[in-house]
Amino acid sequence: MNASQSPPPAPARSWRWAVLAVVVAAQAAFFYSRCAVDERPTPDTFGMPNPYLERPTLQDRGMLGTRAPAQPGDLVVSQGKALIAGLATDGARVYFGESLLGQRILAVPVAGGAETTLGSGGMPLDVALGKNVLVVADAGGLMTDGQGKIMAFPLDGSGEPRVLASRLVLPSAVAVSATHAYWVDGGTVERDYMDGFVACAPLAGGAHKVLAAGERQPSGLAVDATHVYWARQDVNKQGEVVRMPIGGGPIEVVSYGQDRVKRIAVVGTNLYWISAKDLDGTRAAVRSAPVKGGPAFDVAVADNRMCSMAIDGEAVYWSDPGEVGGAGASTRGRILKKPLAGGEPTVLASGQDRPCYVAVDATHVYFSTQSLERVKRAPKNPASVP
Repeated sequence: MNASQSPPPAPARSWRWAVLAVVVAAQAAFFYSRCAVDERPTPDTFGMPNPYLERPTLQDRGMLGTRAPAQPGDLVVSQGKALIAGLATDGARVYFGESLLGQRILAVPVAGGAETTLGSGGMPLDVALGKNVLVVADAGGLMTDGQGKIMAFPLDGSGEPRVLASRLVLPSAVAVSATHAYWVDGGTVERDYMDGFVACAPLAGGAHKVLAAGERQPSGLAVDATHVYWARQDVNKQGEVVRMPIGGGPIEVVSYGQDRVKRIAVVGTNLYWISAKDLDGTRAAVRSAPVKGGPAFDVAVADNRMCSMAIDGEAVYWSDPGEVGGAGASTRGRILKKPLAGGEPTVLASGQDRPCYVAVDATHVYFSTQSLERVKRAPKNPASVP
């Protein structure tokens, strides 16, 4: 493959129709439930003593609109019908993409307010902040392969987005260095996903470069000053976390035996990622190992699942979407925090509707939900909020 060319698009595949059917059915059920009953849970409902809600004093404010409450607790940063894809913050604004219904790339002040539309996408899957740009991994749609793109949107909303790469199959994760955007493409089912790859392109524009070809189901992505990190699966379904010099070179294994890896992050000399504990994806854990490789250990273990995580150098924050099935499962999601140095986890927000994407700044943790209150925030240190 020529490093300056994108891989040729694969033929349309039938499994995408099945995925589309599931997604459309889920969204239809969600919006039917919102429209059929014009009743919304009140703050008192979510604040009732409940053995599942570990900290009932941290209530869901249930506010509509984007006005910030003065008291501590959850704050609705953005509301809307479209589901969220990707989440990032620079401490001033929160950035995210809309999936399916909205298909916009948006920015909103961290305390709520008027949204800025940075542009539009086909099916955003992930976002990452670069210098003056938001880089978006866009799959293009569920129906046809070869429509994916990596795009850089100016943060001030001015000018057209820059297409860094096109004709991609499934660009599922993106990361940004000072000068380049990096992404993984998951490959095609017809080729048993053996045509996945890792690539990069200059943020200023120019030919992109394939760093690693023939990667089976690459997932997760992080980059530091010297290396790019990702996970891959072998034919026996055994996963491993690997790394490569940012300009290309030999691939080194950081940690073997890691299954269903997602959301990789680098903090200093350590690498962190989410890994499943069993075939059902339950008992997921945030794991860590030295960036140069070595024994991996659990930093935090979920009661159920982990949808996503974020790390600020002092603690790890993750989303527990709640139990799958069962009464009240849609409002049993939580946002949790645990110090990297050890200790017991703290519940920062409870009673959430299937929270997933997570981002942090100096004072707050931001998270997406599948309710109309689609982006919310909670204090990282509730006791310090007056």
